[in-house]
Amino acid sequence: GQGSPWQSFCTLVGTQQAIMLAMDTPDFLHHALNAILQRTLKVTELWRGTPADMVETGGGAGSNTVISPKLFREFCIPYDRQQHAALHDAGVKIVYHLCGGVMHMLELVTENGADGLETMTPPSMGGDCDLAEASRRVGDKLFFIGGFDQNAGFEQGTPEVARRLVIECFEATKDHAGYICAPSDHFFHGDPANLQAFADAAKECRY
Repeated sequence: GQGSPWQSFCTLVGTQQAIMLAMDTPDFLHHALNAILQRTLKVTELWRGTPADMVETGGGAGSNTVISPKLFREFCIPYDRQQHAALHDAGVKIVYHLCGGVMHMLELVTENGADGLETMTPPSMGGDCDLAEASRRVGDKLFFIGGFDQNAGFEQGTPEVARRLVIECFEATKDHAGYICAPSDHFFHGDPANLQAFADAAKECRY
């Protein structure tokens, strides 16, 4: 992946400090984000000619559980657009990463040039994503990756539960082709039978 300038800045100075700078010294922050963007654009050229189909951008620091839509519009979108334009020019599609809160950012992500959005984390995993509502609002503009509760489906569930959750994800998004069913976050253990049920159910889902 290739994090957004906002995500990179938060990594450099800390998310809390970045938010304070956005409020107290926005001109400085824009200067810093532009400097990061220029370096990012140079690295973006390395994607040209690679066999990659897609690259992940964005980052959890842009989620609506971290910053407001107002901050996202000012400090993420202008730099994301330039980064995404360069990646498209290099020949790859883009999935934008927002782990945690996404529902207040859905329409904003459609403005930044991304092709898709992840991780579509459900409330049961600490996010706020209503997959059906997200599909209704922006499913004609973005593909989605994620949405599957890996805690309930892989780590604590049964094959029957895993299968049911896959079907629920598909039913929530079937009006717009392009959904990639995937866990909404990392998982570290799970019954192999549950993973097999996940894969088998996903193969049955057809548009």
